[in-house]
Amino acid sequence: MKIRTLGMLLIVIVMAVFLIINWGTLSQVTTVNLVYTEMEAPLGIIVVAAFAAVVVLLMAYTVWQQASVMMELRAAYKEARTARQMAEDADKSRIAEIRADFKERMEKMEALLATRTDEVIRLMAERNQLEDETLSKFRAEQQARADEARASLEQQLRVLEKRVIEALPAPKAEVVEQQSDAKEEEEARKTFRELF
Repeated sequence: MKIRTLGMLLIVIVMAVFLIINWGTLSQVTTVNLVYTEMEAPLGIIVVAAFAAVVVLLMAYTVWQQASVMMELRAAYKEARTARQMAEDADKSRIAEIRADFKERMEKMEALLATRTDEVIRLMAERNQLEDETLSKFRAEQQARADEARASLEQQLRVLEKRVIEALPAPKAEVVEQQSDAKEEEEARKTFRELF
């Protein structure tokens, strides 16, 4: 119990004890003036009854006020609960919207990233193909130059060999040997050309 309630209960008990002790004096009949008339009645009982009526009315008013406050509190609590529920629902919907927006942005970003990756892969493939073609052309040119240089060198060697053979008379055995050496050399050159 609250201290205020205990205090009021203590006052009521003290007053009840006072009334019980002084009941004889309070119940004596006297002349009571009611402004417009006079009558014979116990003044103490009239005062106690009036006081009790006022107390009862005050108590009824207090109970009514507390009941109205309780009803207002319940209504406010209900409103607060409804408002909290609406706020939670709004938060949930906002969170759902944020999730949906985030998911949509992530999907767009993934699509953009995939597109850019495909573009980069395509460009790299084109560059690789272009480099392969350039390298193939360069190899073909180098091979053609090497073949031309080899053919020119072989031509010069043949011319030089003819001049040397014409300039020096060689014995017949040496000529046969030179011819076999020349054939071997020609076969070696042919093999060398086939290999490279």
